[in-house]
Amino acid sequence: MLMARVVAHRGAKGMAPENTLRAIQLAAEQGAEWVELDVMLTSDEIPIILHDKKARLIGTLGIKPVLVKNTPWQQMRHLQVPPPAGSEEPPAPIATLAQAVKLIHQLGMGLNLEIKPAAKGLGVLTLERSLAVLQACPAISLVISSFDFSAIEAAKALAPNIPRALLYKKLANNWREAVRYYEVRSIHLAEESLQQQEVAAIRELGLEVYCYTVNLVGRSKELFSWGVNGVFSDFPDRFIRLPENSSKRIRAYGDAF
Repeated sequence: MLMARVVAHRGAKGMAPENTLRAIQLAAEQGAEWVELDVMLTSDEIPIILHDKKARLIGTLGIKPVLVKNTPWQQMRHLQVPPPAGSEEPPAPIATLAQAVKLIHQLGMGLNLEIKPAAKGLGVLTLERSLAVLQACPAISLVISSFDFSAIEAAKALAPNIPRALLYKKLANNWREAVRYYEVRSIHLAEESLQQQEVAAIRELGLEVYCYTVNLVGRSKELFSWGVNGVFSDFPDRFIRLPENSSKRIRAYGDAF
């Protein structure tokens, strides 16, 4: 199995500030073995863990929108990610990719790194800068995914040993051609648009299927009955305590470069 049956979506983002070190730590405390994080570049090309190109972040004057592509790390590092509504967790600092990978290594977790360009045309550069960081960090179990297929193509060329995954909101008509061209190991799909026959077709090709974002145990059981390999969840603790969702770690890709 490529990852785990339950992957912590942006860390334990349902309870802690998403994509932060605290969210990763909390996911590990809840028993998560894998975490999904988004990476984009600051204006000075530092890979940071953040989801939104225009992010609402907390500064000295309160919450404000910040355009990541125009903001250097020296400014970003003083901003904080707000907690989710209803959470008792405090705001948390933005993390660099290097900081996140170091923590993930310490926790013994695996990482699904989604390449999330801060602007159109930055997919390949984001992938390149991220690979440079990963190469300098301790080896971890790793999967690279993206909606930006130029980043997946670059990953295929620059780090062919790292497993790749295509991201879709809805499975495209030409997905089989894309799978062959990009030589991916899995497809990640929105659970609300997924059809049972699509899961069967993907699995028939020897690929794995992961769904986002699944927060209801009943829905996860239905998806697993279809043959889905794993789900991304904001609340990993809801699922991990179920005995059928335990998993074993795959090897780290320390020789991927």
